[in-house]
Amino acid sequence: MSVATLQVRLDGKLKSDAEAFFTSAGLDVTTAVRMFLKQVVIRQKIPFDIVAELPAEEDPFYSPANQKRLMESIREAELGHYTERQLIDA
Repeated sequence: MSVATLQVRLDGKLKSDAEAFFTSAGLDVTTAVRMFLKQVVIRQKIPFDIVAELPAEEDPFYSPANQKRLMESIREAELGHYTERQLIDA
């Protein structure tokens, strides 16, 4: 098997964020990239859905109606109108 080198230029923050994730998953970047490329070859397609990140003005979270409701919820909580709940595993 011959060995080839792959060089990629990318944003420094993207690189450090990806390295942090891969480390937490017990991987290094080289292994993660190798896994990605293997799956591309095996599946003959990109092994995940590609979605465009919505600009903030198009993201439903930032819609005026949702922002209004969030502000109302915050005011209610500040007045003590809330119920505490425990997280449980489903």
